[in-house]
Amino acid sequence: MADGRMLADAVGLLSGGTAERDLDGFRAAHPQVRVRLISQREEYDGSLQHALLLKEGDGATVSLSWCPDRALPWPLRGVHRAGEHLLLRVNGVETSVARAVACLDFIWDDSRLADRLITDSLVREVMEEAPEPLTDAELQGAMDAFRRARGLLTGGETRAWMDRNRVSHDELEELVAVEASVARLRSRVAAGHVEDWFAEHGRGLDVVRVAKVVLDAGAGRRVPDSGGFLESVERAFADGTARPGEVFTSLRREELDLATADLVFGAEPGPVAGPFETEGGQLLIKVLAVEPAVLDDAVRVLAERRIFAEWVERRRSTAKIEWFWGTAERTGT
Repeated sequence: MADGRMLADAVGLLSGGTAERDLDGFRAAHPQVRVRLISQREEYDGSLQHALLLKEGDGATVSLSWCPDRALPWPLRGVHRAGEHLLLRVNGVETSVARAVACLDFIWDDSRLADRLITDSLVREVMEEAPEPLTDAELQGAMDAFRRARGLLTGGETRAWMDRNRVSHDELEELVAVEASVARLRSRVAAGHVEDWFAEHGRGLDVVRVAKVVLDAGAGRRVPDSGGFLESVERAFADGTARPGEVFTSLRREELDLATADLVFGAEPGPVAGPFETEGGQLLIKVLAVEPAVLDDAVRVLAERRIFAEWVERRRSTAKIEWFWGTAERTGT
């Protein structure tokens, strides 16, 4: 358990009015304990309250807060107004936060917003307990990468993007800093595990480069020979039996169901293979090349992301998750 000196230092930290600034000094003085500073702006009067969570090696956690004289009384801490549950009102029609997130879930059905919020909280918990400040050079590199990824190659394009998304310069810097911090945490979590993960799961990252078309189910097309493939694709798009999508593309084994992956990766480059029954229709492909995965820089990044996702899932399985606007049933928490 926390000793007397540590508790005295913690009280001094909270009562001094500079808790956020002096937190690093407290951590340096007590390296044996994991420290997390909780800050909360009270809705009732706008005051800022701080609390410390101290966790030692035995797993016990001490929660410590301090209240000055004539500050907001304890019974009013955490009181919320009903309006906090509202996100939007149009012509008197109100949209709650819960309804907004439910709508976004249907738009982003590949990555549910509620699940992403949980992941963000779990990641921030770790970064707050063990912060690693970024250097100016790292922040500049992260900003350059952020802009390149979004095609913002000039100052004018960047300003237009900021105006379009209602993002200030300070907010942009904060977004980039968070993104860079998460990338650093991901590398830290994956350090020493990439090679073992790749040895076990690397086959799923094999790449096949193909020309493909998906025909409507029951289109009844015969499989063309290799020379007639592109003509067949053109006719399928012309008569409306082909579904929109890329003709030339690269696929990873893990992106396909097991049966289709075996057929596609087992096909010899050159001849046309298929049709394969898929959820979208009949897949017709011409395999151009099959490339077994190698642990290069691009695959290493993918491996780190998979390892990080598994780490997040393990933390989530033991986390205490509380929803305050009714989506617990939808997120399985």
